[in-house]
Amino acid sequence: MRLRDTTKQMIALLEQRSGYLVHVREDPNLPTISTIIIARGNLPAHIISYKPGLKNEPPDYSIIFQCAMSIRMFECPPDDRKLISSSQEGYKALHAILTKPNGMAGNFHLSGLSLDGFIDQLLMGLITHLRSIPLSLRVSEYLSVDHPELLELEVKQAEREIQINKESLSDRIRESIPPEIFNPTQCINSAFALFWSERLERPEIANPFRLAGFESQGKELLKIFADIPGDPINDYELIDRWADYLQIRSWFKWTPYESP
Repeated sequence: MRLRDTTKQMIALLEQRSGYLVHVREDPNLPTISTIIIARGNLPAHIISYKPGLKNEPPDYSIIFQCAMSIRMFECPPDDRKLISSSQEGYKALHAILTKPNGMAGNFHLSGLSLDGFIDQLLMGLITHLRSIPLSLRVSEYLSVDHPELLELEVKQAEREIQINKESLSDRIRESIPPEIFNPTQCINSAFALFWSERLERPEIANPFRLAGFESQGKELLKIFADIPGDPINDYELIDRWADYLQIRSWFKWTPYESP
């Protein structure tokens, strides 16, 4: 795999800031465009996985994006480095939602381990989205200033993600998850689309979320985004405030980062 010099530099920067090596791998079954597992506990290296793009598109921006996201945490003082995870309150809330009369647990015949797995999938999916989208906007701002040569790749990645988000508005998806998950997810998607529609001067990008009724919520999230300084130490407050607005703050917790 041949990578751009900028990609190699970003990998090296993450290794320097964190003190741990970075391994990159292709994963065609990845449910998202890319992801990273941060070195911690028994894992002595960062693992970046990316989903191959169409027409053999290079994975450079996916790798750069995950490196830049992770570097933000390591730019915080050691005592202020935190990881996000689901909370017991979140599990209880979703369990009650799914098992209420005529709830999805009964409709989908979910119980025991299958119900627990469904709750974990929904909860971590929303929490991961809550963390990744506002921080991705911070990363976009940073890369645009420091690495303007990546703009074309960045735009392609954003368009790809917006298309995936637009598909999640389908009736099939809406009917397969509770509104308590669907609605905040689409509010976050709306904020992402509105951010890029303004940046690219293409208002039509956000039309699917306008038509679905999520424009005003997306704008409110972007107001919060604009109100909070962009330094990495403020990332936790940014995510907390988005969660407060979406009324899901009790569904996750911050845990101190423990190095390997």
